[in-house]
Amino acid sequence: MTRPKTVFITGATGGLGRELVRTFLEETDDFLLLLVRPKRSVSHEERVKKLFHKMGINGNSAQRIEVLAGDVTQPRLGLSDEDWKRVVQESGEFYHVAALTNLGAAWEEAERINLQGTIHALETAKEAASKGKLERFFYFSTAFVAGSLTPIHALEDELPENPSFSNAYEATKFLAEKKVREALAGGLPATIFRPSIVVGDSVRGAVSEFNVIYPFFRLFLHGFLRRIPSRLENSFNIVPIDFVVKGSFFIARQKSSLGKTFHLVSEEPPTLQMVLEVKKEKEYESFPPVEVLDPDRFSIADLEPSEKEVFPTLKPYLGYLGSSLTFDTKNTRHALEGSGIPFPKTDLAFLKKIIDYALEKGYFVRP
Repeated sequence: MTRPKTVFITGATGGLGRELVRTFLEETDDFLLLLVRPKRSVSHEERVKKLFHKMGINGNSAQRIEVLAGDVTQPRLGLSDEDWKRVVQESGEFYHVAALTNLGAAWEEAERINLQGTIHALETAKEAASKGKLERFFYFSTAFVAGSLTPIHALEDELPENPSFSNAYEATKFLAEKKVREALAGGLPATIFRPSIVVGDSVRGAVSEFNVIYPFFRLFLHGFLRRIPSRLENSFNIVPIDFVVKGSFFIARQKSSLGKTFHLVSEEPPTLQMVLEVKKEKEYESFPPVEVLDPDRFSIADLEPSEKEVFPTLKPYLGYLGSSLTFDTKNTRHALEGSGIPFPKTDLAFLKKIIDYALEKGYFVRP
């Protein structure tokens, strides 16, 4: 075990951030500074107290955590002068996880959190690297900075010149990663992680937040959309949260990962055909049928009135339904050699796991 250090983490109350916190507590003796935004009715301390209770974090583990009130959308991350100086002077590692992952979010909100939030994080990281102890800035981007509508094989250490985006989430994360790459070129010690669509864990499909792709699955399974413009062979890249956390944590410990980008994705993503096969199985046959139509023959005018009303909700997901975007994993595969962390299987059995967990928690409801 390496010598303990102070680690600063944004987005610690989100699904990915909280699992990263758990991993640090289990695998290191590091001290964690967590940036948490107060809400109108709940203080930052109360938010984290409730979160720790859900995660089973207490005793000695909780003593290795300090919560700082702040907001990534504000200069200096909304920290008090005292807290900001402390982050700058003491942080050995900085994990910027905070992001708005709602695929249907308006541009203004996505830009404020994903782009401006990253700019403010970089300003703090640069100060910490020049005046403090910062060894590395770790940025959680997304594999879809390449644009889900871009028909390319996306390389890890590059950004495409003219990506085609499905939503504001992809576009603002692309702009944010450009800022990180500029800072990296300017001397900031940084590593970039690009997960695809993060879903439940590989063991039983467990997840703390039903966001990103889950709202589409709900529309799909509940029959709000009976006809979908896509092709059965089209794939959508999902990745279990435990692979993202374990993989990024292992890679972050390697000096050779400095300056590189890593795709944390499925190398064999599921297809729309697989989803339809799940719906045919006995335990799911009560869900309404869905017809997949060739996009060239699909017309919104042919939809039922109720479907027309719901269809705009689908628009942010259309890139994932019709994507021919694939991902290079050379850096990630090399970095994970000997780790015992295999690329995830996102097959029919895994789809059933994440659906069953959502059913168990009441997010999906059987008809």
